[in-house]
Amino acid sequence: MLTLSSLIIFDDFDTTGSLKLPFCNNIEIEKSRKTLTNTCKITLPRNMLGLQNYDINKRFLRPGLKVTVSLGYDGVLVKEFTGYIAKVSFKIPVEIICEDEMWPLKQNSFTRAFPSVSLKELIKYVYTGTARVSDLTLGGFVIKQQSTAQVLEALKKFGVQCYFDTDGVLVAEFAGSISGKRKEILYDFNTNVIDNDLEYKRKEDIRIKVKGISKLPDGKKIEVFFGEQDGDERTLNFVNLDKAALFKIVQNEFDKLKQDGLTNSFTTFGMPYAEPGDIAIINDDVYPERNGSYLIESVKTLHGVNGFRRVITPERKLA
Repeated sequence: MLTLSSLIIFDDFDTTGSLKLPFCNNIEIEKSRKTLTNTCKITLPRNMLGLQNYDINKRFLRPGLKVTVSLGYDGVLVKEFTGYIAKVSFKIPVEIICEDEMWPLKQNSFTRAFPSVSLKELIKYVYTGTARVSDLTLGGFVIKQQSTAQVLEALKKFGVQCYFDTDGVLVAEFAGSISGKRKEILYDFNTNVIDNDLEYKRKEDIRIKVKGISKLPDGKKIEVFFGEQDGDERTLNFVNLDKAALFKIVQNEFDKLKQDGLTNSFTTFGMPYAEPGDIAIINDDVYPERNGSYLIESVKTLHGVNGFRRVITPERKLA
């Protein structure tokens, strides 16, 4: 029988020390291609040795400190989360809310008006790290006392996803895009899938309408539509794009959203390790229509007194 293992490290940069905890009550990590910030909630017993000490609490359990969480079985650990403490609740038990590399990008501020700007130019202005960015012209864009994170959040109305990948590198691309080399993970419903509420949907049954809006300098706007008139609507907003360029973006978004595939999620064991952007190879002998390769949209990792589990949500079918 496998034994759960974990290691949580809180780094104190002021004194170059660290607090290492080899166990906890529960850890809940949520990562997604659809959300700006990945999070980790750490639940600790109040009577854990050392945590009763006020100086230790003040030194190691405070917002801004670096946090590294590694999980596994039988002492074999995989680094699952790296980020910063965002909030600490000293109730019983102690709850520590952590955020990934997006946390420091919520602490800065920018103000600037761009008459016209490309996505690459905008990202370079608000983010100094390495970025993989789509070749896209946004038109006019105004930043008024906004953090990097707030600017990235505002890009959602342009149909752009922004998040950190495994290397902590910012990615800004259209929905459904795959960046970098991703690992394939086999999920067999006879062996390593514990539970699921998956539903298979054909693209013929998916009703989607994508609307694109381009605001012009004279106050007028161009609107284009693509898809089913009675479909769920998704709106993309741009500035100073002509009708042809706007229609191309709208059609591209429609093609990526209207795909055969699965909805909802399935639960598997803690290993193998998986993260958003990986490829799930699904094999189900009972419902073979589910079989295929799927881009993983989100992963919820649960580790603690109830075991080690991952809840996997597929995004779209690749093959």
